[in-house]
Amino acid sequence: MEKYAILLGYFDKQWLLLKKLNIQIISVDLSSYELRYVFALKVQQFYTATEDLMKQIAKGFENHIQDLSAFHKELLIRLNTEVPQIRPQVLSTNSFLFLDKVRAFRHFIRHAYDCELLEKELTTIQNQFKSHFEVLEKDFMQFRLFVEDLSR
Repeated sequence: MEKYAILLGYFDKQWLLLKKLNIQIISVDLSSYELRYVFALKVQQFYTATEDLMKQIAKGFENHIQDLSAFHKELLIRLNTEVPQIRPQVLSTNSFLFLDKVRAFRHFIRHAYDCELLEKELTTIQNQFKSHFEVLEKDFMQFRLFVEDLSR
């Protein structure tokens, strides 16, 4: 029970950060060339914070990732999967697809040293945050209730 209480504490702290980052991401004026780089940084931070939360969930339920070469994608797949008698699915298909796109963007930004951040492409990503964050929040909050029940 203690490990679930610890997970809840981490979850709540991390979720506040994710909400803050989401507000910042959807508020960036992408018509400003300089702010496009701020946007890219915020999206990276958002995915990294989300991934940290997902790692803690996987760790809390002994749901270890075996293939470390594909760790980032595998973590998403695992949390999109129910583990019978252990935990429900954390991420719906919509949240999985959204986060997978954000993961791919983070990978691109981390490894693209000489690229132009185009307003049109970034606007597409920004619109995905606007339309998918609520679904992601619903998924995580539903899972949080499951963990809260276990912590009692």
